[in-house]
Amino acid sequence: MSENKKSSSKNMTVATVLVMIGLIFSKCSGLLRDVLVGMKFSDTVYRDSFFLAFTIPDLVFNLLVGGSIQSAITPSLSAAVSAGEEKKGWRAVNIFISVVGSVLVLVCILGVVFSDQIFMLYASGKNNMDTIHLASQASKWLFPQIFFMMLAALCIGILNAYKRFSSTAFGPTVYNVFVLLSILVFAGNSESKLTMTTCGIMGAAVIYFLFQFIIGFDKLKQLRFDFKPRDPEFVALFKRALPILISASIVQVNTVILNFFTGSFEDSGYISALKNAATTWQLPYGIFAVAVGNVMLPSLAALYASKDYEGASTMLSSRLKSALFLTIPSAGIMFVLNKEVIKALFQWNSAYTDSDASRSGIFLMGYSIAIITHTVVFIMNQAFYAIGKTKVPLFAGCVGLITNPLFCYIFIKSGIGPLSLTLAYSLTSIFTLVILCVVYNRDKSLSPKGMVPFLVKSFGCMIIMSFVLFVLNKVMPEGQGKIMSLMFLAVKGVCAVIVYFTGAFVLKMSEATDFISGIRRKLLRR
Repeated sequence: MSENKKSSSKNMTVATVLVMIGLIFSKCSGLLRDVLVGMKFSDTVYRDSFFLAFTIPDLVFNLLVGGSIQSAITPSLSAAVSAGEEKKGWRAVNIFISVVGSVLVLVCILGVVFSDQIFMLYASGKNNMDTIHLASQASKWLFPQIFFMMLAALCIGILNAYKRFSSTAFGPTVYNVFVLLSILVFAGNSESKLTMTTCGIMGAAVIYFLFQFIIGFDKLKQLRFDFKPRDPEFVALFKRALPILISASIVQVNTVILNFFTGSFEDSGYISALKNAATTWQLPYGIFAVAVGNVMLPSLAALYASKDYEGASTMLSSRLKSALFLTIPSAGIMFVLNKEVIKALFQWNSAYTDSDASRSGIFLMGYSIAIITHTVVFIMNQAFYAIGKTKVPLFAGCVGLITNPLFCYIFIKSGIGPLSLTLAYSLTSIFTLVILCVVYNRDKSLSPKGMVPFLVKSFGCMIIMSFVLFVLNKVMPEGQGKIMSLMFLAVKGVCAVIVYFTGAFVLKMSEATDFISGIRRKLLRR
């Protein structure tokens, strides 16, 4: 390997670790947000309303902004900078954001005005109408938040194009900290307190944008309002971004679908239970897969642009294996210890009951498959965006929009119960994964190498780990009291990790040996 490639690989590793640390802070602060929601909104109607209020604004954000910044603007600007055409790249970016931002302002105004009518989408089955009304009122502050979240995402996308990952790693944590403050100060079981909480969250989005803008001002000062929707460069960028915009919104559409089907079950609390389970499975996925994929995107785009297809294949193989090596055991742990994990994360007082934990635990079992499948889906999507084939993820996502509600309906009618929702979501992700992998592997020069032996070894280690964990769970039940419960869960988790890594080391998996060698080198230095 040449010195340049070694240096590039080392820089990518450092950037991935840095982004991963930032995501750990972001995910942990986001988890704490959900814990506080459970404590401050002790009434499940208000708790459900809080989480439901975000679904439509989040859908609008993903539909109009979403992945376009990370997957269209970032590689486009990165390629322009690499080619010495920075001004040309900035011109296209400025026009794109000016046009999309103008449309977004109009949509936000319409969202505030017609929020009551929009949230009637959820008026089906046994859904609580009080919950829907409260969610629509709370969302009136969340629609304006979208604009500032767009600006913050823009700042991050531009700085990532310059590979300034240290400037973007901790912005989401800043946002979450102020969200936590809003919940602590305003949250409670009344409509006025619910609305004040979402108002405070909009303020957190403003601070989030200002933080990112100040941190990256040396690059972001080139931002200009340039409204030219007929400009050829804008049209080309928009055509590239449009499939990504739709693809990015599909995840949120599926979330809306799952929330809609919660109306098939009796009682309130299923919306917040679904959200708690989603927050939990996205901890390992969001920390490992997202960090790897986001750092990989600009580098993979550059390799493809320079026609270094062997380098692109090697990079994709390495990134997939690195992410899956960590998310596969995470899925096994969350499947076996679903209720215990939920209780450890969310049950901090009597407001969060054992029934709440049981509902979320059932959902988490279904989601555990998605930890693995969505890791592959996310990284493969990034690979398609890097090579400019944005329509393939769109097609795969659209197939998912058909299979997700179809599976939900079939499983619910079959009497599977609440597990139907997340099981349908995970099975849908398998369909998406298969489509992406089959299409990408048509070009053998770009396809990842050595994946089958890696997956056989990883799943073998995970199955052994899960069996040991299952036996441990029978021998060592839940502890009495919060501290003992956490200690017992920690012991089981540590044993599971040791078993998995031991198996991987015995099988001579490079991911395990590299990890252990790194720790050994650090210990020797000390």
